[in-house]
Amino acid sequence: MSEKLLERVQQLASIWGPSAREQRVADALRAQIAPYVDEVRADRFGNLLAVRNGAPGGRRVLISAHMDTPGAIALNVSDKGLIYLAPVGGLKPHHLVGKRVVWGSGAVGVLQAEHGEEPKDLTFKKLFCDIGATSREEALERVPLGDMCTLAGPVEAWDDLLVGPNLDNRLGCAVLLEVAAHLKETAHTVIFAFTSQGEVAPRGAAVAAFGAEPDVAVVVDSALSGDQPGVRQLTTRLGGGPSLRLKDSVYVAHHGLAEEIAAVAAAELIPLQRAVSPTDSEGRVVASAGAGVPTAVVDIPVRYQGTGAEMASLRDAHGAADLLLKLLARPLELG
Repeated sequence: MSEKLLERVQQLASIWGPSAREQRVADALRAQIAPYVDEVRADRFGNLLAVRNGAPGGRRVLISAHMDTPGAIALNVSDKGLIYLAPVGGLKPHHLVGKRVVWGSGAVGVLQAEHGEEPKDLTFKKLFCDIGATSREEALERVPLGDMCTLAGPVEAWDDLLVGPNLDNRLGCAVLLEVAAHLKETAHTVIFAFTSQGEVAPRGAAVAAFGAEPDVAVVVDSALSGDQPGVRQLTTRLGGGPSLRLKDSVYVAHHGLAEEIAAVAAAELIPLQRAVSPTDSEGRVVASAGAGVPTAVVDIPVRYQGTGAEMASLRDAHGAADLLLKLLARPLELG
């Protein structure tokens, strides 16, 4: 499974797809998941939903992962053809100086800061993209105002580690594809949801959960790893297995589902970490959809999120896929 998972991650991470502009990612996901499910459709919000029908009496299980990456939007262009921008998602300006980006138009460029700016004082107002244009008119021909850019570059495999941009959350999308490809017999109807706008707000996950009306939901995401220097509130580490999010700033895991996931991991000898995260997640909007949904969030630890060199463990992603496959083999009667 690992070789195919690596291939999926590398292919998905290379596709341009910032928040609200995920169509190219959705097209690639549709083509890859279609052979393994009974129905694939898009909703009006831009989510991609793939349904694997189960047996009568089974549960409706939603497994979701957001497919957008953070980016920036073109706001203005100087007379010299330099593009000034604003963030779309969680990018931080001090991570971006010198980074290559690709625009929706296909233009490529490099992000730089105005001369003399110190990293501690850097804001997006002082950040610009140089695409090699020599005038405002030339730049606007190649990058119209309102176009978005994302970080560019390959995802490399360093033995078990993955290093590159856009692992958050194309890694989660690849895990869903692995589950769909290896899912054998299950009594449950499984709705794989690749959701829109997870980076700016978890709007897509809310829409998908409302429409799917699931009995149970698992969100697969990427999360800050506790072994990154300076992170003191988390004990997760790369290679320690997927992480079960027990709580974050706005979400608390469903106790019965969290216990079921922990029991699966223990019975199947799948390493499982546990975390209380300081950040938000899509868990809150899924859990409160409709009349309420028992929801768990399974994270893949990632170092250096929002940079051009995010780092994650292929072993953790593989463990997340294995955990979900084993979970779907159970009755999921949570009481």
